[in-house]
Amino acid sequence: MLKRKMKLLVVDDEKDICHFVKLLFKKEGFLVYSALSGTQALNAARKIKPDITLLDIYLKKGITGLEVLEQIRKSVPNCRNIMVTWDKAEEKMQEAKKLGAVSYLTKPLTVTQLLKVVTRIAKQAEREGR
Repeated sequence: MLKRKMKLLVVDDEKDICHFVKLLFKKEGFLVYSALSGTQALNAARKIKPDITLLDIYLKKGITGLEVLEQIRKSVPNCRNIMVTWDKAEEKMQEAKKLGAVSYLTKPLTVTQLLKVVTRIAKQAEREGR
C-alpha cells in the first residue's frame, strides 16, 4: 500500500481505455486524471503535476505521444512516464527511453499487467521521495 495518494495521468485517444484505467486505479487509491489528446495531456500535466503518466505512444490527433513525453519531462521533471503501444516497436521504445520513459506496456492492457507496473513505479517514486 502506498503512503500517499499518487497522481496518475492517463493519456489515450480511446475513451474506453481512459475510463477503464481511471476506475481501476481509483480503487487502488490513486488520484486519476485523463486526457484524450496530447494538447489536453500537456495542459493537465502543467496543472496537476502528476507523479506518473500512462501515455499512449500513438495519439491520433495533434502531437504524438513522444512529443507529449518530451514536453512533460520539461514541465514536470519528476513525473515517471510509462508508454503504451499496440506493438513492440523497438525503435519507438528506444526513442521513448531516450526521452525519459521509465517503462512501457503493450495493448491490449490487462488488469494484472497495469497494476504490477504502475504500482512498482509508484513505490519507487515514493521511496525516492518524489
